[in-house]
Formats: sequence, C-alpha cells, structure tokens
Amino acid sequence: MPDLLGILRQSFGSLSALLDDPAMVEISANPDGRVFAERAGSAPTYAGDLSARAREQIIRTCATASGVPATAEAPIVSARMPGCGYRFEGLIPPAVEVATFSIRLHGAEVRSLDSYVASGTMRQDQVNVLRAALQERRNVIVSGGTSSGKTTLLNSLLRELGSLAPSERLVVIEDTPELRTSQDNTVFLRATGAADATRLLASTLRLRPDRIIVGEVRDGAALALLKAWNTGHPGGLASLHANSARDALVRLDLLVREASAAPLPEVIGSAVDLVVFVERTRTGRQLREIIAVKGYANGKFETELVA
Repeated sequence: MPDLLGILRQSFGSLSALLDDPAMVEISANPDGRVFAERAGSAPTYAGDLSARAREQIIRTCATASGVPATAEAPIVSARMPGCGYRFEGLIPPAVEVATFSIRLHGAEVRSLDSYVASGTMRQDQVNVLRAALQERRNVIVSGGTSSGKTTLLNSLLRELGSLAPSERLVVIEDTPELRTSQDNTVFLRATGAADATRLLASTLRLRPDRIIVGEVRDGAALALLKAWNTGHPGGLASLHANSARDALVRLDLLVREASAAPLPEVIGSAVDLVVFVERTRTGRQLREIIAVKGYANGKFETELVA
C-alpha cells in the first residue's frame, strides 16, 4: 500500500507539517477553506488555508485508501486511515456546500500528569488523586464530551501506570488504535463486527490480566466490563461520553440496560470507584471534577467530590 500520509502531504502543501507535529491532536478544514489545528493542551488555532480542490482530493484519497465510497450518493466518509489509524471524517456535496473534513490524530507525544498542572489543565490535588487511584488499584472512568481529551488523559494515566507498576499485565480493548502503554506485558484487542467489545471482554478474563483497559464504552459491553471489574480485576480504566461526572454514571446505567433486562445500578456503584470529568473549553481542555463513587442506595448513586 502506498504511504497514505506521504500522499496527503502533497495535497496539504505548505500545511503538510501539521501531519508530522507530534503534539497535534486534530486538524479541521472548514468549507470556507480555513484550517484549524489543535495541539495537546491548547485551543484550536488558525493554521492557514486549503483550496476546495485540495480538500476534496484529501477526502477522496482517504476514502480510496480506506475502501469506502465518496460519491454524491455516499457523500460522508467516516474511516480509520490505514497505516496510521487516524480517525477521518470528510463530507462532500451534497452533504455540504463545499468539501470539509476533520482528522483526529493520536500524536507520538504522551503527556505526563505533571504537564497537565504546568499547562493549567489540572490542579496538583487532582493529579495526586489520580496517582493514588492507580496505586490503590481503583477502577476509574474518564468522562467528557467529544474531543474533550478523554483518550489523551487515558494515555497519560497509562504512562503513569508504566512507572508505578511496570510488571503488570494489561489487556487493552479498543476499536481504534489510540492507546499506548510502556508495559512489555500488554495485549491489545481490537473490537470489530466479528468480535465486539462484549465478546472480547469475555475472552479477556481468560488472558489473566492484572488490569483491564477499555478505550471507550459505547454499548451493552458496559455490563461485561463492570462484571470483569467486579470479579477480581481491579485497577481498570475506561472512557465514556458524558456531560458531567455524575451524568457518566447515568449513561453507564443506560448502556448496561442495553444488555440486561433488569437495571443493575448496584453493580455500577460497586464496580466504579472514581469518575473523572474533562471538558473542552474555548481556551483548551480542563479537568473539571473527580468524584468518588460510594455505592447506590435509595434510588440514587452516592458520590463525593474529591478533587
């Protein structure tokens, strides 16, 4: 297969350096031609312009490389770019007036927790809570909206874990390869149509993991994850779309109901120890709150704000 990034660099022209920036997390080209680049820990900034022809060429190149159509009948291209694993979302007419796209990168640079404090994304007491959670083998959910920095934070937690427990065996489940670890004893599993996250979680228990990591919990696999965390596999990490830390518990409950005829909030209250909420703001990403989950009683989750 030809080097996809090499081909894209030609279409990007003077903006090709954006694809090679190790801190880059997202590149967005708007219908008006303006390109915005977002680096880890910073707000998106204007980077330059791409012509309509260049934008459409980039979309069609990614579509062809990914084996998906890009036509008037199929004007939306959602793909994982082969070779690099970047997430690509492109739209051509008639879905939009002029071609537009966004590339979600996972840069080579994995941030340390201390760097979050230096950039003002976290407070020191929040970092202390996260480090203690890793050391004490607590199950942690990282929640937030789209592009809030959930995956970036998960990678930072995995980096920290590599220092705290380098000999532990990790099993990492994700559908898009974005998570990285420094542990030698790590197994990466990819969720696909043939083997979804629920099936992989069942297999994971037979792989003798010390910790189970899930890139993003989206469906009824939430139940399988909670069961795994509740049966002798503490210290897990996972991410979840939600609008607040407490909303993450409600969303987790809804996902569990996709796989269970009966609600099981008590299982959530028992399995989840901490919920972290990160938010994307106009000035960058921010860790808003960390709550400890004490359990479920009297029809509600019992939580405590700890940082």
